[in-house]
Amino acid sequence: MTVDGNQPRILIVDDQAAHMGALCDILRQYKYDTVGFASGEAALSRLRKERFDILLADLNMPGIDGIALVEEARAIDGDLACIIMTGEGSIASAVRAMQSGALDYIVKPFKPSALLPTLARALATRALRQHNAELEHQLHQHVEELAAANRDLDLARAEAERANTEKSHFLSNMSHELRTPLNGILGFAQILASDSLPATPEEKRKFAGHIVQSGKHLLKLINEILDLAKVEAGKIILAMESVPLAGVVQECHMMVTPQAEGRGISLDFRCNIGVNVFADKTRLVQVLINLLSNAIKYNRERGKVVLDCRLVNAERVRVSVQDTGPGLDREQLQAIFQPFNRLGREDAEEGTGLGLTLTKRVVEAMRGTIGVESVPGQGSTFWVELGLHSNSVAEAEHA
Repeated sequence: MTVDGNQPRILIVDDQAAHMGALCDILRQYKYDTVGFASGEAALSRLRKERFDILLADLNMPGIDGIALVEEARAIDGDLACIIMTGEGSIASAVRAMQSGALDYIVKPFKPSALLPTLARALATRALRQHNAELEHQLHQHVEELAAANRDLDLARAEAERANTEKSHFLSNMSHELRTPLNGILGFAQILASDSLPATPEEKRKFAGHIVQSGKHLLKLINEILDLAKVEAGKIILAMESVPLAGVVQECHMMVTPQAEGRGISLDFRCNIGVNVFADKTRLVQVLINLLSNAIKYNRERGKVVLDCRLVNAERVRVSVQDTGPGLDREQLQAIFQPFNRLGREDAEEGTGLGLTLTKRVVEAMRGTIGVESVPGQGSTFWVELGLHSNSVAEAEHA
């Protein structure tokens, strides 16, 4: 095997210029590409610029001798096959040559018939070294690939276990949430249907009202579960279009004003940028209404809700809803988007516990992002980022 796939290249180094030149000429006759130098320094300089298959070096030379030359040459090219030429012919010189990294040595004077088999063995050994190195490299790659595959498998297994745990937790919570209003409906219905339990007309109207309220809650819960299931399965149908953001915000303002007035919450809507977002209008209204309703419900007495719109960059806009409620701690922030997790406020406010989970999935289905920032005792800010429709920013700036 050769460096370029053609003639094997040999670097010959011998301080006897006549011997070096003759050896170069002879080996060229046997289809070797030879380059000769009379000093180790010159040979090393050439070796740093070019690749050779074999180094044929004299043992005893002024300056850098053959042993030092082999060591430095192999430091430059670890695949280089090195052969020492020596006139000593002793065991000591052979040991010294092998210890320096030489593959073989040959005793001067020698005939081409004695040198050629030595060169052939050196080339074969070099090829074997390179092949082994390549096999080791491939083995190392395969080991790394296998380790990476095992890591991916472990991550996938952990993710599957987590998903299975979350699914079981979701089903357990869902069963509990469905039973609560259903038990109310059945209980009050049984009272109304019973002949043994006396009830005044006023009490019957009250019981009927409880049944209607529980029925509405149950219907809302089932609808949100079905919506969430559609989103999770990727079956939600979105009518993505260019939607004027200001119009959506104004519509939401009108819809939540009665709720805010009923609780003494002031509203401050700041959306003065005339941009269009790429979204499903109905779902966008659903998202903002849910965030605004939560900000009103979970606020302090005579609190405030601020809706703000601002450009993030030339491609996205952020709509934030800020309240003056009790805020959320770190643990609550981590669980805020989990289904049926109402953060310990089950008795304080009516709800399904699916609103924020569904909101997050819908926002992501519209290729947006949602997040929350909160300071305990100071309030929370929920924000949604959506993509702008083409030319929306330019049109807004021009207007």
